[in-house]
Amino acid sequence: MGSAILPEAVTDSRTGADGLSWVRLHIGDILVGDTIRDQPIGILLPLDGDWPVRLGAADRLYHQLISRHADPPLTPQRRERLKRALRTIDGRQSGATYRAVATAFYGAKRVAAEPWKTSSLKAQIARLAAYGRMMIDHGYKQLLRGRNR
Repeated sequence: MGSAILPEAVTDSRTGADGLSWVRLHIGDILVGDTIRDQPIGILLPLDGDWPVRLGAADRLYHQLISRHADPPLTPQRRERLKRALRTIDGRQSGATYRAVATAFYGAKRVAAEPWKTSSLKAQIARLAAYGRMMIDHGYKQLLRGRNR
């Protein structure tokens, strides 16, 4: 087992008649162990429409705390695509054209290598912009669903 969570991270603590303890951590604290006061940690999950997402996140938390290894919910390729999509949206909101975004990502020489009007890079930047907008508007929970969703 891992180390204990620091007592100063606890904002509220109660023990019921059945011996179970309820502990609430300060917002923003990071779990650094798998026990509090030598007792194992439990997680309360709502049974709602996001149950599979919550369960997957709890499973990753378990593996991170117990074995110190958890598979990330995003593949490196998805993470890179998301970063580029959000950077594209940031650039567009700052007034950058698709061509300027493509130049920032791929360099001026590569952008100039083919006619911009029919460029595959232009189409790629447009797809990144659409993906970034979708993620901002309603796709953020998909990040937690991981690879198989």
